[in-house]
Amino acid sequence: MDTQPLRVVIRVCVADIPGNRLARSHRLGRDFCSEVLGRELKEQHAGGFDYVHILPNFDSTNPVKAWFLFDFNATEQVDKSQLSGTIPHRVYHATRLDDSWIFTPRDHWIDTARKYCLMYTWGGK
Repeated sequence: MDTQPLRVVIRVCVADIPGNRLARSHRLGRDFCSEVLGRELKEQHAGGFDYVHILPNFDSTNPVKAWFLFDFNATEQVDKSQLSGTIPHRVYHATRLDDSWIFTPRDHWIDTARKYCLMYTWGGK
């Protein structure tokens, strides 16, 4: 399992996330971990902990697009300059095809996402 810190931002239509709308953030995080990182979403693990941020519109009853933010392998608090400069960021557009996810990297969104996400504390602490 990779234990390097990683911030992931995912853009998705909330209606595509199966299950209870109040559990969408965790469901998407679990599915992303399973399909892309090859591991489980864990609150605590040997490499630190994973944190699921709760962003606006995650629970919308309308089929709107929303951003979802995840911090993987957090071990300690980092300030904004460290977060911006040393923690890798990945951005994906997620879509569903039947019962499967397609997580498409969107590297051209990384700089914008990195700046926007600075308002969210690394690891939620």
